Amino acid sequence: MLKKAVILAAILICAAELNALTFSVNGTIYSSRSSSELEKLCYGIPLSGGITKGITLDELFPAVFEAWQLTVYTENQQPPLKLSDPDLGNRLNKSFLLKNANGWSLYYQNRIFTGITKLNLECETLEYTPLEIWINWEGPDLLKAEIKRYADLHGMKINVLEVPAPDSKLISVSQANGKVPDIIMVQSSDIQKLEISGSIQSIDYMFPDGIIPQGEQAFTLDGKRWAVPFYFDTQMIFCNPKLVATPPPDWTLKDFENICSSLKSRGIIPSAWNSYSASFLIPFQIAFGKSRLTEPDGSIIITDAPTRQALEYVLKLQKEGFMQPMERDAMTSLFVGGDVAMIISASYSIPNFEELGIPFTVTPLPVNETNGNRVSPLLDFKAMAVTKKTRNTYGARRLIEYLCGIGVQQRFTSSTAKVPSLEQAWKITEKTNSYFDVLKISAEAGTVIPADKSFDVYKNTMWKMLRFAISGRMPPDTVLEKTQELVNKNMESY
Repeated sequence: MLKKAVILAAILICAAELNALTFSVNGTIYSSRSSSELEKLCYGIPLSGGITKGITLDELFPAVFEAWQLTVYTENQQPPLKLSDPDLGNRLNKSFLLKNANGWSLYYQNRIFTGITKLNLECETLEYTPLEIWINWEGPDLLKAEIKRYADLHGMKINVLEVPAPDSKLISVSQANGKVPDIIMVQSSDIQKLEISGSIQSIDYMFPDGIIPQGEQAFTLDGKRWAVPFYFDTQMIFCNPKLVATPPPDWTLKDFENICSSLKSRGIIPSAWNSYSASFLIPFQIAFGKSRLTEPDGSIIITDAPTRQALEYVLKLQKEGFMQPMERDAMTSLFVGGDVAMIISASYSIPNFEELGIPFTVTPLPVNETNGNRVSPLLDFKAMAVTKKTRNTYGARRLIEYLCGIGVQQRFTSSTAKVPSLEQAWKITEKTNSYFDVLKISAEAGTVIPADKSFDVYKNTMWKMLRFAISGRMPPDTVLEKTQELVNKNMESY
């Protein structure tokens, strides 16, 4: 019996070896993987015929400086097919090895080659200089795991540091001629000061295809792109289902008021949000007709009719007892405690509420029935920027391509309730993210936080001035006029 078991094991090993795929670099074997090993690395790849399992070629080959030819060996084709392309190195992240019922296929430049047995890449590989990346915000453990996966696949060393306010630290370290990372996570409001300080470089040369237009807009300043969007959050209404039925996606401001009136009559706090922050006024500015936050010349106008109408509407909700203004922590505590029916928060709250185990549902912000504009949620993008002083630009580029590629985009965003910046990933997260429909509506109706310095000045100034309006110490028109004067003055000295 033992002898038969040994023979059977040997047969199985041989069968696995026969089914193995070989990956060579410049004619030398780089790795050989069995089908089962490859399948463990696979994830969903959306193609025209649906979603199939696969993996990008940049995860199967070493990181490259450049590549120019891929030789494809198949079960039936003699001689092997040579795919020549001077930009091949930058396409590896968009080329896939696909699993099908009969074996493996290669997807490259909208062509599919079946029966793959071996791939040989003619390229110049990168020297494995260690990389360093500074990260921040939600999901750090998941992000670290994805970076480790990349490092393990390529035999690289990547140092990952969690750094609060990475933009400020980078500027300080750069000015002191200290050791800077190769990559940092940024948000759009960081770009102006990082660009002025010379701490990051323009990434026009490496901006990948397939990033949603709002993401590109968020990190474009002075006609240049300064970071590659990784994910974004969007504002929405969170409801306590024990207190209020979840409104449908097409509900209106009038519906919102009617629901609040009913809740108030039952002794329930209808809604709460941090109306002291400009981030909660801006959605209503857009709903009442403001077409853009900043003007083409980079300035910002606050005394216009949509802004006045938006502020008056928010104050009306407060006066009628439909909305209680409060800071974020107080608002969150009330919601967690079951004391308020609805709050405006962002998608980053979803994992926290799920972890706490509290009942909640989500719905998009309502539509202004007078003009058809939805109360427009702010889209808060996080992105990867390359530092000006990095000595490993191509290494940084390849890691960013991986992080902003289809595999990481779907895994990270589905686990953290983020919205992927890669359009392809939407097709995957639709199946795995239970909040997809609300996130999609919110994203499509959203307003991008611009990189212009005037927005930062406006946000910080309005945060102070809104308190005068909410407390009733200053009429709305006066608040807006004073805010405009302060913004103009601060812009002159910026």
